[in-house]
Amino acid sequence: MRNKSKKRRIHLFFLLVFLSVAGLISFFRQGQTETDTGTDIAQYASGNMRVHFIDVGQADCILVQADGRNLLIDAGGNESEQLVVEYLRDQGVIYLDYVIASHAHVDHIGGMDAVIRNFPIGMFFLPKEKYDTESFQDVLIAVREKEITIHRPEFKEAYRLGEARFLFVTPDSEKQYEDVNDLSLGIRISNGAHSFLICGDISKKMEKQILKSRVYIRSDVMKLNHHGSSDANSWKFLKQVDPSFVVLTCGKSNDYGHPHRSVMKRIKKLDAGVFRTDRQGTIVFESDGEHLTSSKSPDEER
Repeated sequence: MRNKSKKRRIHLFFLLVFLSVAGLISFFRQGQTETDTGTDIAQYASGNMRVHFIDVGQADCILVQADGRNLLIDAGGNESEQLVVEYLRDQGVIYLDYVIASHAHVDHIGGMDAVIRNFPIGMFFLPKEKYDTESFQDVLIAVREKEITIHRPEFKEAYRLGEARFLFVTPDSEKQYEDVNDLSLGIRISNGAHSFLICGDISKKMEKQILKSRVYIRSDVMKLNHHGSSDANSWKFLKQVDPSFVVLTCGKSNDYGHPHRSVMKRIKKLDAGVFRTDRQGTIVFESDGEHLTSSKSPDEER
């Protein structure tokens, strides 16, 4: 009887060891899968997140706030620098945990030097650029004055923003592209059940590379690429993102004809709600991980 009891204890011990090891293997496999496939790294995490698509005319400026943390993506044109600084202050921003200058075009970094001089910054992201303009040089001068280190993110590099997460989805921040727009740093932000895709001014060529990489880009809200231009926002890309809502950051009666009709036809085919800064001004989304609300209703005119 003692031998049988001893055997049972030994069997039980090895069973517990096996289950523990299996659990650890399962845990590590799950973590590896999230890193390797780029799936929603915040599917179990949620806090309070607000995403502000700030009306800066024919330009981009997006503020993301989550649990007391702040991320700024672009800063509008030169003429909007004071507007951007004041808007950030009105939202209680005294420190920017992360700043992403998507690429060197003036409608994305024109106001960035003013932001750098007015707010302390934790991490500053910028692609490797050879684009030499006065506005871009102003940014580099401000970065040097404030002794800020420029970080070139790797593909699928991920960061926490409170309980939210964001992941870089554009393939290579070090590579030089013929089209400066394709240097744009693109990210997917997740908070619980909700996600936002913001990819600057990338073209169809870069959209194709992102699709080829198989990184997970499905999102509830998508900022249309390149202000709704027809050189971007391919049907394959839009279909893969499959957004419930799209946001157009463009100026009233702009000289580029943004958004282009062909793109709006694709959005209609998707049956996605449309928000437009040229018609509605600044638009703010709020997520608690379960419920997603917006400061305004979708634009009915399209």
